[in-house]
Amino acid sequence: MRHRVASLPVLSVLAAVALTGCGISDPYAGKHASTSTSSSGAAATVTNADPTPERGGTIPAGARAAQSSISTRAAQPTPQAALQRYARLYVNWTAATVAAVQHELAAMSEGQARAQALQAAASYARDQTLAQSGVANSGQLVAISPSITTPGQWVLVTSEQTTGKGDYSGLPPTLHVIYGQVIRTSKGWVVSEWAPQN
Repeated sequence: MRHRVASLPVLSVLAAVALTGCGISDPYAGKHASTSTSSSGAAATVTNADPTPERGGTIPAGARAAQSSISTRAAQPTPQAALQRYARLYVNWTAATVAAVQHELAAMSEGQARAQALQAAASYARDQTLAQSGVANSGQLVAISPSITTPGQWVLVTSEQTTGKGDYSGLPPTLHVIYGQVIRTSKGWVVSEWAPQN
């Protein structure tokens, strides 16, 4: 045990010498390197391995703005209009269009609603069951009201019909409850939270 511990520093130095001799270099050395002097007087290069845009888990401001920007036509003049438009799109799709619909929902929302739509778009794009079963959903918003218990929350009720083959064949129309929230942007109102309850 003692012998192995003593040999680790020697192996590290040999590995460093071998790698330096092979021409392997640090790709960040020219960008974020600084030189320091060791106690023996030899110069050593110190590098920061994280590229500047990735440091601290952040993304560049331009990329962040592109991720969070909403489409020009997304904002609506009232909270109800924003929720109605979102609901109309949310309940009407086919297996062939569902991923695109989710991307469109993401482009007209912010916060949790946007993240949820982007996650659904990625998931549905890989879902072969929907395509194989020819699943389609159609529906309409039948009620919308501000919540009497939670300020800022809206309660929506949709009537939906899902059709398709196999397990999706012969399903009856159903009512669904959704909790939603909106925020006001400089362009108007957009959906910020979308939480289907059943």
